[in-house]
Amino acid sequence: MFYQTVAEMKSLSTEWKYADEEKIKSDLASFDLPQKSKAVSIALYEGNKELYQDGNFTTSPLTTLAQEKDKSRGHYTIDNTALFTVQAGQYRVYLYNKDHDYDKDNRFDLINQTINPGVLFAIFILFAIVLTNGILTRFVFRSIINPLNILVNGVHKIRDGNLDYRITYEGKDEFAEVCNDFNEMARQLQELIEARKKDDENRRELVAGISHDLRTPLTSIKTYAEGLVEGVAATPRLQKEYLETIISKTDDLEHIVQQLFLFSKLDIGEFPFSEEIFDIGLALDSFAKGAAEDYGENMTVTLENTTHQKYVEADPVQLRTVFTNLSENALKYGAEKDNQLLIKSYQENDHITIIFQDNGPGVSEDSLNKLFQIFYRGNKARTSTGKRNGNGLGLAISAKIIHRFSGTIQAENGPENGLKIIITLPVLEGIENG
Repeated sequence: MFYQTVAEMKSLSTEWKYADEEKIKSDLASFDLPQKSKAVSIALYEGNKELYQDGNFTTSPLTTLAQEKDKSRGHYTIDNTALFTVQAGQYRVYLYNKDHDYDKDNRFDLINQTINPGVLFAIFILFAIVLTNGILTRFVFRSIINPLNILVNGVHKIRDGNLDYRITYEGKDEFAEVCNDFNEMARQLQELIEARKKDDENRRELVAGISHDLRTPLTSIKTYAEGLVEGVAATPRLQKEYLETIISKTDDLEHIVQQLFLFSKLDIGEFPFSEEIFDIGLALDSFAKGAAEDYGENMTVTLENTTHQKYVEADPVQLRTVFTNLSENALKYGAEKDNQLLIKSYQENDHITIIFQDNGPGVSEDSLNKLFQIFYRGNKARTSTGKRNGNGLGLAISAKIIHRFSGTIQAENGPENGLKIIITLPVLEGIENG
């Protein structure tokens, strides 16, 4: 067969590379061309010079193509014509078949004879890699694109203002953590925006409250000053009363300004504290005695103190400010008649507990957690006729001061009535007589 002849020529090509012309001619003459077919011929060339031929070899476009390619060996076909060429040193051998047929056996013979098994294996491995890569790429992209689409949809929801939206992802892969982080981010963002809205609302309430608190004494000061100028207070006694009222209202203005200044300093953390170790029992005794004298008939102050020779580390001046704020709160929001303030203190484990309890109407359960918020003002139930509302800073200031001393402060309604403000401060052990 033609392909068997091709295989024989390929096997001899290495020997021919170093053989002489006569040796190659002799080998070619010994070839048994397939059935001595007229369609098959063989020729030996040196360059473009024909040295030998058998079987009526004729040049053709395939011969020209083979010469242009100038390869050590080659196989070319046009329609039913095939040409095989092999270079042997300075000589080139052409095997020509004018009746070429691509039958199944011949094709496989040619493949087996011309393609290295290693090349076939490499092609198979390459095909397997490409196929596997395609399958894996499709699977991986699906496992990435789908979750990304879920995440992008969530981002769009948040962007459009739907802060309640949360991603639902049932996968157990690494993307589940991303979804959890997204939901946590959305939650924190929602809390931040809600806090900002609440803060804006509180600030508006502050402006309204402060405006009211400032306008009331300013109106009184202006009215009494005009009375003095216009001679309404004609007698020395009336003039003295007018001036005393102006001084009193000026003191009210000064108190409001001082509270605003104190709160602003505490809020930004720039207020200077002078902490020292002192007996909390003695401090409470001193404060309760002074408060009882100051409030007189307006409010009865009672102290139940069991914390003598118990020491805390705090700023005594600012702690007294907290006590004053709580007492003022009880005075403003206590009972209309027989207003009372009970101050209790005792040690419990490693801290001192101090309670300020009035006998007023108390507050709603919803308001308990809001009393210490910035600018929060008590509800109307805690505002008695003829009593001026607070400006919403006293309890907020008190909370910041107590927290500065590593303590806690909270509000509870009494078992029967009234409001309890409960303070805890760390107690210092092992200290005696200061």
